[in-house]
Amino acid sequence: MRRPNLDADAWTSAADPLLALAEQELAFYQRRRDASRRAHRAIELGALTSASATVVAAGLHASAWVTTIVAGVALFCTGFRQVFAPGPRWVLAAQARESLRRGVNRYRLLSVSERDDQARALLLAAIEEVGTEQVRQWAGGHEQTFIGPSPTQPPPV
Repeated sequence: MRRPNLDADAWTSAADPLLALAEQELAFYQRRRDASRRAHRAIELGALTSASATVVAAGLHASAWVTTIVAGVALFCTGFRQVFAPGPRWVLAAQARESLRRGVNRYRLLSVSERDDQARALLLAAIEEVGTEQVRQWAGGHEQTFIGPSPTQPPPV
């Protein structure tokens, strides 16, 4: 997942740089969520359509090349789903955005005079927690699968 292009001038010159940074992060997670949702829906629709068309083509005794092409599209959609996982990415981005949105809303509900160091620390912690959780989730989805006992667990006796 690519991080947003943080334009330091945009948020350091803002009246509240921390809030500007949080809003930039919110926009990033919203774009990721929306893109993943669109990809997920397109791939699922493609898989459903092509798998159904394969059965229909075979039932109608269509040319072998037609059935093969339609079946190939179904296989491609399945592979795309496995490799890029747009459904889980959609969920992760939506969760990240929602967590960050709540922190931003709590901060925004404070009057400007109440936005002290403690309030800023809470918002910064929310931003960092979302980022840390995203990395943890991403890394968890890319762990190697080991054959046999886990290297962190002793072998059975």
